[in-house]
Amino acid sequence: MDVSHLISIVGGGPGDPELLTVKGMKRLQQADVVLYDGLLREEVLDLTAPECEKIFVGKYHSDGQNQEKRQEDIHRWFKFYAEQGKKVVRLKTGDPMIFGRGPEEIRFCVEHHLNYEVIPGVTAALAGSAQFNVPLTERHKACMALFYTGHRTNGTFSDLEALTAVLSTGSPVMIYMGLNKLAELSEALLERGVEASTTVQILSKISQPEEQHYETSLEDVDNFLAENNPQAPTVIIIGEHALSIQ
Repeated sequence: MDVSHLISIVGGGPGDPELLTVKGMKRLQQADVVLYDGLLREEVLDLTAPECEKIFVGKYHSDGQNQEKRQEDIHRWFKFYAEQGKKVVRLKTGDPMIFGRGPEEIRFCVEHHLNYEVIPGVTAALAGSAQFNVPLTERHKACMALFYTGHRTNGTFSDLEALTAVLSTGSPVMIYMGLNKLAELSEALLERGVEASTTVQILSKISQPEEQHYETSLEDVDNFLAENNPQAPTVIIIGEHALSIQ
């Protein structure tokens, strides 16, 4: 294998090109090929050189793709361009290690002895927290914060006991991919004794021009969703102290 190649697995942040790291921007400017996700704004891709080859390898909600095949195709691109000694940027939404397939891509590089690096990015929950003044930790109020997925496994939510335990301390949970199951999750939390008045923040299309911020409570989620239509992707922050600072 030609060691002149480099595969840079880059966290592109939530979409706003100004939230890209300096190192990530440099790799985009140096890239021969960019394999990019959806949800990133065109201005991010505009940072590449004119001769850079840009290949969309992302997904959208309910787009019908076979995700295993999609990931296999990405791995094939890695090997194909590595054999040509190319500088490849795998541009991922958010951070490569938060609710994505970054670990799978790293393992493929390790197993096939590819020259790679991982460049972190701003994940959506942290960007949304800062954008809408919703503190995730605060002295004497919240001493931890939990990343959580709204996907269900075997018909139920994973680790609800841990989720309710964190909420009982007053600390927040940040829920990715949970909008479609928010009413069901809220009901499950109420059944487990989480306070009905607990704040629910819904952050929609974070860092995009059409971003929106909604606030409700756990007990009022059903009414809120009947009257509002937040657009995916969203991050949902639930917590007693997850209050937007005005």
